[in-house]
Amino acid sequence: FKGYIHDEGATAKTKVMMLTATTDVGTDIFGLQDVVSGYIRKPFNNKDLSDRLKSILEERPPAAPIAPAPKEEPRLLSLFGKKRNEALEGKEKATRSAKKFELRPGLSYVVKEQKAVRSFEMFTDQVTHNIQGLCITRQYPAIVRQEWGLEETPIIWLSNQLGKVYVNPANIGILGDTIIRFIEKSNDSVVMIDGIEFLIVNNGFVKVLKMIHRITEVVMEYKSRLIISVDPRALDVREMALLERNMEIVESNIRPPVRIAR
Repeated sequence: FKGYIHDEGATAKTKVMMLTATTDVGTDIFGLQDVVSGYIRKPFNNKDLSDRLKSILEERPPAAPIAPAPKEEPRLLSLFGKKRNEALEGKEKATRSAKKFELRPGLSYVVKEQKAVRSFEMFTDQVTHNIQGLCITRQYPAIVRQEWGLEETPIIWLSNQLGKVYVNPANIGILGDTIIRFIEKSNDSVVMIDGIEFLIVNNGFVKVLKMIHRITEVVMEYKSRLIISVDPRALDVREMALLERNMEIVESNIRPPVRIAR
């Protein structure tokens, strides 16, 4: 929907207003500001809707905004330039050491592991060798940065908490659009998804699989790379087979560290 109305130039003559139930609209619809003309938050009455429609059609601010725009835009908005090849923010300083993992552009990789260790090793190796990265994770971003030394790479947290760089796991459409837009605007990129099981719990396997298929097609078209960390124990045989289809499989023998209580 977003891609069609934007790419086909439909918004040049048609105004789009979004209906949402979120309590923090500004952070929940980042990536769609170039498409929607405004939004109204539920619950609302007929007068609220009428006033909002009039204000948008007349291109003047409403007397009493229903959902005022945030004072500061989310940081991730700055990642997406208006044109392809435009410089993006959040690139790690390149290291002189040789790559440990040669990930071929245009391919997607499924890393089978109980904890996202090998996946982060592969991802970190790419972003420290002049490749633009985007990390989607269920883990708290500050911990990820500290553990893997990611100082600049944008990290999207899959969480119900409000924040500038989070995505509600139930908003799978927005998540997919965000990833695709990032790939389209990058010259040479890698995307990592850690928390696919959490997305499946919130959306169902079929919806998540469709999102992944959309992303893998864009990965192939724009010669990007996709890394998906998955715990095979969380999926049945059929689901795992569908997820692995058209993917490069990485069998990880790394066991998660054992924490000893003291």
